[in-house]
Amino acid sequence: MTRLGGPLSSPAFVRAVPAFVLLAAGLLVPAAPAEAQPTRPIYPVYEGYVTNDDDTAVLVFGYYNHNSVAVEIPAGDENGFDPGPADRGQPTVFEPGRQRNVCLIVLPVDYEGNLSWSVTVAGNTGRTTERGGLDTLYLIENISMAHHLARRVDTATAEHGVCVEPQPATTGSER
Repeated sequence: MTRLGGPLSSPAFVRAVPAFVLLAAGLLVPAAPAEAQPTRPIYPVYEGYVTNDDDTAVLVFGYYNHNSVAVEIPAGDENGFDPGPADRGQPTVFEPGRQRNVCLIVLPVDYEGNLSWSVTVAGNTGRTTERGGLDTLYLIENISMAHHLARRVDTATAEHGVCVEPQPATTGSER
């Protein structure tokens, strides 16, 4: 019978090999991805407004989340409207990408103020235009989806000054 000799067969080497293999295997296994932290801005967008026959206007807002993950920001100082109240029922979870027509606000057609929405994430503040009122530059044409959504708001029963959810679109077969 042949006996192996030398440093590779020493008891210390034989004990060290399994530990080295386990250590090397741990280095080769990919680490679980760290949860993505929102570091990029979210820009609220004033889409414009639609006037109605009952002397109301519906302001339409959306946003653009530049993060690859949904970001939750409670209504308040970092997610609010000016002039207040800051909490007007706006979204508090911002899905990634461009989201249109997520907040429709009913106001009297003679409203003369500017309603601005600001969102702060990771120290970056995005704000809608200071002209977020009934400036004719922002009158939504009747060919857009925003116009059709705003026209579906029941302005007689909708609470004024807060976000209302748009009604789902109807198809020709539902008429």
